[in-house]
Amino acid sequence: MKHASRINRLVEPPHRKILKEARASRKNIMNLSVGDIFIDPHPLIKETIRKACDETSITYPPVEGLSELRSSIAEYLRNSRGIEASSENILVTAGASEAFLIALMTILDSGDRIILPDPTYPQHFLATNLFDNIVIDYYSQDKSVSDQVPRERSIILLCSPNNPTGKIVSSRDVERLVEYARETGSIIISDETYFEIFFNDNKPASPGSFDNKLENTMIVSSFSKNMGVTGLRVGFLASEHSIIAKASTVRYATSLTSNAFGQYVVLKTLPFINEISSYVRMTVEKRLKIFMDGFKRSDLLKTYVPQGSLYIFPEIPFTSFDFCLELARETGVVLAPGQGFGPSGEGHVRISFGAREEDIRGSIPLLNGFEPRLRRV
Repeated sequence: MKHASRINRLVEPPHRKILKEARASRKNIMNLSVGDIFIDPHPLIKETIRKACDETSITYPPVEGLSELRSSIAEYLRNSRGIEASSENILVTAGASEAFLIALMTILDSGDRIILPDPTYPQHFLATNLFDNIVIDYYSQDKSVSDQVPRERSIILLCSPNNPTGKIVSSRDVERLVEYARETGSIIISDETYFEIFFNDNKPASPGSFDNKLENTMIVSSFSKNMGVTGLRVGFLASEHSIIAKASTVRYATSLTSNAFGQYVVLKTLPFINEISSYVRMTVEKRLKIFMDGFKRSDLLKTYVPQGSLYIFPEIPFTSFDFCLELARETGVVLAPGQGFGPSGEGHVRISFGAREEDIRGSIPLLNGFEPRLRRV
């Protein structure tokens, strides 16, 4: 059967190839490549999941999401970001990934320019590559975002804290980007998947805090990482109500709705998000410290302390895929090759400290003792 030509633009993320190779060749692996968060759920989450079995309907929830949940998310945005949001500004989605794709399907036209961070989460450019006749550019995370965008209408993706680098865009730069969007009629898509996972009180800024009616901003976010419930697949898209109405039509044409069980759990626990996200932060920050302490004297990985998210993105003196493949074969430790994260990703690897603590501890001596046979670049 012939497939659509657009599929040729989609490349399987290289860490999945490494993972398949490792599972085929070794009995035990330590997977530090996947963007998941392996923690024991907060007690409030556990209790609510038990109750959900008795209290949740399994009929279709509304396309836009449960009305009570939409109102609760709007209240969360008002309290955490100062956004003038109501339930009409919210579309509940199956995580931030679906929210991002729906956002693109709602606003992206032939000939439009979209500007992505470099490096970036692979799904960002995979989803973008599903669209024909658009211009894809990148901006460096080492410079001010607002200084790099062209003075013309564009769609700019912000991801702060960033996957894979863990960097946070300064509040002043976010504010300047909002000013630019107003002047040029541009749209900012703000991926706030890791908004609650930040370290050293370095809380990220949302464009919605400076564009509080969301006239030039679309927020895509998820409770997966921020509350440690990745398997529930509950996220949201937030923007001005006319855009959300159009996005709901897109949603109706695709996956129809989000699962009622997950929506119920988030609805009942969202009022406690500060407590739950603090628990998540403390858990992953402990794992980050374990990892950083283990690599203080490493000559192999040039590590740094991230400002947020679940990842570090150290530089290596080898091509990333070959390094990760040999590492997986020799030690069973699986990392994500940097080449899968955009043009500047090569020569780096992504390491997740959202991985199981026992895998992080077990990987440290193996990584410290690993001597690649590869030629340095």
